[in-house]
Amino acid sequence: MLKELNQGTWSRPTDKSAVYLEIAPGEQWGIRVTLIDDYAKVEAVDGPKGVWYKASDRFSTTLRPPTLLQRLSGITLEDKIMAEVKKKRLVAQEENARLREEC
Repeated sequence: MLKELNQGTWSRPTDKSAVYLEIAPGEQWGIRVTLIDDYAKVEAVDGPKGVWYKASDRFSTTLRPPTLLQRLSGITLEDKIMAEVKKKRLVAQEENARLREEC
C-alpha cells in the first residue's frame, strides 16, 4: 500500500485490488484510489458510493506503470499516483467549496 495515503481507510474488495477512500469529516467530496493488478485509478468522488462512468480527466484518471523512459528518469508508479492524488484532492476541495456556496 502507499504509505502517504493514511488519512482515509483502505479496503480489499477482491484479492487483486485495494481501495483507499478519503473524505474529510463534514465534507461530501473526497478521493478514491483503486489499485488493480498493474494499474491504478484515482478519482474525485461525490461520497463514499460515488461512481463514475466515462468521467472526464478532471474527476477520474487511470494510471499505467511508467514507461521505460520514465523509469530511466526515476519515475515510479507511486510517484504518478501521488501526483494525481494531489490533483484530485484539489478537485474535491473545489467541489466542496461550490456546495458550501450553493447553500
